Amino acid sequence: MDNANIDLLHQVDMEIAKEVLRICEKYGLTYYMLGGTMLGAIRHKGFIPWDDDIDLGMPRDDYERFLEVAPQELAEHLKVVNYRNDPNYMYYITRILDTETTVIEERIGNDNKYTHASIDIFPIDGTPNNKLLRKIYYFRVMYHRALMSLCYKDSIDRKRKRSKKEKILLWVMEHLPVEKFTSAYKQKCKIDKLLRKQKIQGAKYIGNIMGAYRTREIVPAEYYGEGAMYPFEDMQMRGLSMYEEYLTYTYGDYMQLPPEDGRKTHFKILNIHGKIVAEE
Repeated sequence: MDNANIDLLHQVDMEIAKEVLRICEKYGLTYYMLGGTMLGAIRHKGFIPWDDDIDLGMPRDDYERFLEVAPQELAEHLKVVNYRNDPNYMYYITRILDTETTVIEERIGNDNKYTHASIDIFPIDGTPNNKLLRKIYYFRVMYHRALMSLCYKDSIDRKRKRSKKEKILLWVMEHLPVEKFTSAYKQKCKIDKLLRKQKIQGAKYIGNIMGAYRTREIVPAEYYGEGAMYPFEDMQMRGLSMYEEYLTYTYGDYMQLPPEDGRKTHFKILNIHGKIVAEE
């Protein structure tokens, strides 16, 4: 993606984020920057230059409260979408869409690739304190997540680097008629039930298991703490109190830039507020 195009997408993302943060402040809801957004805040004081989305997480109770109030509070052109209110929505997590933009989700190979600029909102949940039970919990969530993904075989990310073992497992599962005995919606409901049972209060490890890094985003609860404010572009956003530990746990040497072939973008913006920006 050219710099002018990604700069426009960053502007749209920031406008959405400011609306979300306004609602959080009004209702006293806690949020944290997660994943690449937390990394960008520390390493770049804003977006990772080639990254084109914003990831925010909210403790489960705040997440559910946000879903209650946001549809009435957001600007008219912004829309809350998740599997609960849109049967065609592919993911478990929530997105806030700017309906006055059109983008292509480039990793998707079917007609669902056309969507709107958006930011992602993840629930932050606990995990079992017992090590064995935690591993069983991880397995159950990832099993249902895999079945959910296989219901969208045409949309599996083919560009993601995978181990040989993972490639073999994916090949086998892709050739199973998953859609004959389940549906993506059923799997999302099962994931939701599993996640909701794990309370943050008293949990030693908490986080967002539905992100790109899966269980690597489950970290010691003290990493989150009360949170702290960090500069992000032209604003301040809340991130984890122990950001260094979190980023090292998730990314390793997080200050080291990845090779150019590892700098993935997700979206290409086509038009914004009625103005054509790019052609497919």
